[in-house]
Amino acid sequence: MKGRRSVFSSLLLLAVCSMAGFLVSCQSDARNATRIPPTPSEKLKSNWQKDAIDALTNNIRRKIDLDNSYFKRARIYFENEQYDLAINDINDAIENKDNVGDYYLLRGQVNRELNNLDAALQDAQRAEALQQVSPELYILMADILQEKKRFREAQNYLNRSLQMAPYDGSAYYVKGMLQSRIGDTTASLGSFKQAIDLNPRLLRAYQQNIIINNRLGNLNNALYYNNLALKRYPKDAILHFERGQFYNALNKSDSALLSYNKAAALDPKLTEAYFQSGSIYLKWKMHDAALKAFEKVKNNQAEYPQINYLIGVTLERMGYDDRASEFYKMELEKSPENQLAYAGVVRLQRREMGQYSTPSAREPAQPSAPTRILDTNRVQIRTIQPRRSIDMGTDTTRKVIIR
Repeated sequence: MKGRRSVFSSLLLLAVCSMAGFLVSCQSDARNATRIPPTPSEKLKSNWQKDAIDALTNNIRRKIDLDNSYFKRARIYFENEQYDLAINDINDAIENKDNVGDYYLLRGQVNRELNNLDAALQDAQRAEALQQVSPELYILMADILQEKKRFREAQNYLNRSLQMAPYDGSAYYVKGMLQSRIGDTTASLGSFKQAIDLNPRLLRAYQQNIIINNRLGNLNNALYYNNLALKRYPKDAILHFERGQFYNALNKSDSALLSYNKAAALDPKLTEAYFQSGSIYLKWKMHDAALKAFEKVKNNQAEYPQINYLIGVTLERMGYDDRASEFYKMELEKSPENQLAYAGVVRLQRREMGQYSTPSAREPAQPSAPTRILDTNRVQIRTIQPRRSIDMGTDTTRKVIIR
């Protein structure tokens, strides 16, 4: 009997313990359910987008929901600012299904970023005709219309967008552009700042803030917004070039040169960056580096103003007179009125003939007369005698009064 009681007690204790464990686990699950998950990092977002692109690419290859798959992949490319890839995908989406307003809206946004304003306006109008109603569409319309200087229409669309989405950074960017167009600089700077606060990835808002502050002579403020933009877009060549321009204006040539070189490395087609760096190298008498920079300018843009003259100057300072003369003459063929290039040609001709002081380089040099050597044995050296005093006599007409 006692054995049965002990067994029963053990089973009862085990059941109680199991129930307690179950309650604890339930409480733990309830707490876990109410926990706020951590915000996904940029790395997690990048991984998610990569997985999404892989899945959508697989759907496209298998022709599953083809138009929607193209649209979703184009949306990811658009968010990652891969506009060339985005425009290809959204074109394929519209080719497969041409009556969806969202598709035309996205293509209009991509065309706006590619600065294809006419195409962007047609897409936005088509989206509106397909009964697309969204603040994104109205902001896009307002932005395109203000670029086309149709300010009243742009203001109407902007007002509608602000009613629907009063905290959209893009709307405040368009508002700032409209204010800037009518000359209200102070208000436009405030709007661009608000646009950046609401949407820190809005590159055009940074650029407008930089442009206006630079135009007003507020170089420190312009450089401040340039620094903010570079934190978000460290691989934007234009931002690095603008940074170089600010440093150049502040007479900080070493910092300017670093920015110009960074801009050229990020965008080898940015001809102006090579030109500016070459000018600094030339000023510092680093002729090899200057020549390389100017040659890249010529390769990118053969008709760049005075580039042949600058290459000629650099070659002349390096001692390559023949090549320098060729570039001077090339500059004169293009710009016969260029006095600097003409002076370079004349200077090299004089150097070739050994006539540095002759007014005309075309006249032959006259032989100089032989100099006579002084024979010191025939020179008589006399000592200089002190000047004698002259006796002027006594003036007897004057009476001396002694008291």
